[in-house]
Amino acid sequence: MQIHSVGVVEEVASRWKRGYLRSVTKPSDPVTSRGEVPPNMESISASGRWLLLLKEVVKEVEEPSGPVMAAALTAKLGVEPGLGAALLSGMETLADYATSDLELGAVDAEALAIAVAMKAVRPILEAQLQRRLDALDRDLLGEAVCRRCEKRAQSEGRRGRGWASLSGDLSLQRRYVHCDRCGEGYAPSQLKLGLGESPFTPRLEEVCTMMATTVPHGMAVKLVGQLLGTEVSGRGIQQMVERRAQGLAAQLTDEAIACAPYDGAGLPVEHARPAATVASAPETLYLEMDGVVPMTREELPTSELSDADRRRKRRAKKNRARGGRGKRYRLVGREVKNAVIYSAENCVKESPSRDCITDKRYVSHLGDATQFGALLWVELLRRRIDEAKRVVVLSDGAEWIRTLCAWLPIPVLLILDLFHVKHRIWEVANLLYGEHTPEARRWADAQCDRVEAGRATQVIEALRFLNPRRAQTKEAVRLLADYLSNNLDRMDYPAYRAMGLRVGSGAVESANYHVTGTRLKLQGMRWSEQGAREMAYLRADLFNGEWERRTRALLAA
Repeated sequence: MQIHSVGVVEEVASRWKRGYLRSVTKPSDPVTSRGEVPPNMESISASGRWLLLLKEVVKEVEEPSGPVMAAALTAKLGVEPGLGAALLSGMETLADYATSDLELGAVDAEALAIAVAMKAVRPILEAQLQRRLDALDRDLLGEAVCRRCEKRAQSEGRRGRGWASLSGDLSLQRRYVHCDRCGEGYAPSQLKLGLGESPFTPRLEEVCTMMATTVPHGMAVKLVGQLLGTEVSGRGIQQMVERRAQGLAAQLTDEAIACAPYDGAGLPVEHARPAATVASAPETLYLEMDGVVPMTREELPTSELSDADRRRKRRAKKNRARGGRGKRYRLVGREVKNAVIYSAENCVKESPSRDCITDKRYVSHLGDATQFGALLWVELLRRRIDEAKRVVVLSDGAEWIRTLCAWLPIPVLLILDLFHVKHRIWEVANLLYGEHTPEARRWADAQCDRVEAGRATQVIEALRFLNPRRAQTKEAVRLLADYLSNNLDRMDYPAYRAMGLRVGSGAVESANYHVTGTRLKLQGMRWSEQGAREMAYLRADLFNGEWERRTRALLAA
């Protein structure tokens, strides 16, 4: 992950150059006094300027010990005292590494170099953060206000505490205030700087939660240790994920309430627009919806437990255990509802039979269709759905999707996924004539051609004439006929293609696998309902490319 942008690095280098030129030029110099740079300085490299600065510092001290050198360097650069000492500490670490004579292979040498770099920059980062905390403590000296009752809080002086960061452990001092009425305290400058109450820095939490959202927690622990050289426990990563997921869920809920198109009585209301909407409304906006079912568990009621399991349950609650032996849980499947939103302009033809969607947004929710619709509406507003000329909904025809489309405050064109229809026809063909037989292929191809030509009624009539012997086949034929009959008004495929519209919902099928399935449906996984819902939110946020922006939004909240 890119920790610093190129712009930030260039700005730091520019400030260093300006600060150094000020330190090596004299006010009496006629050229420098006019604000110009001496010509000879422009030809000196950055390393050369640094060596000249160190040479001047050494010349100014009689005994070049560590503290004396730090003080002289601090004065020469015009920085806080702690920064000078931190800079020398980092230089010492790099010098030790440069003079080491270790016989290491390429893998170990690179790992050591990264560890040394982190160790060298850690004291500088710590000094920079401490400088900012000191400045904020001075600026916020008169703002010792309780966050709960908003009355005056008592300052209790400066306190120290630590945070784990990407570059190592940090120890910082900040002013702490406490409210005797509410019994709560906090550090104003710490919160202003963006350091939360968590024992981890926001950037470390951002990276750890991203890894734990991508792979299981145990693997995330190994990746953090291997890639970052930072030891984080599985429990620590779990707590980070829970904090982020709860904050994300709260923000999504707040947005859904603010942007809701109806009031509590179901009447249309003026609603807010979410932030970060697209610049212009699309001609055709596509919405694909489907569901995927991970395995979740629910705790059995006490009445259904055996006596032994009741005793285990009481002991588990007393010991605050998360699980336990015995059949304390019932396995159930709760559907994660997924939606993919994109515009026609984002559909690029890769080949005659394959399209590529260059920009799409995901919405995921484990719960009822009403809550899912509220979250979905926010993302649709971001895509300016109310200004689009045409809104197309592609789905498998599930009842909850039709109900949700009727709930939307704008008209939509529902299209039944053509490939889903063909799949169901092939299932019946295999039951009628046997799997992969020539008869099954001929029958399925004929019915698929009829559907694609807009003659689904002929398929229904052909199904009515069938009289299979087996009860399973007879039921499959009946279900397919009912399915086609219930969706006839969504199957005019020649007309859809004449309008240049898509007729397949492959994007949401892919989302079921990649966005949801590869994290929530791994072998042996059993989720609590809340845990699965929160992970679905995090996965959608990750695939939407919102991770870093969300980190800043959660800190601001």
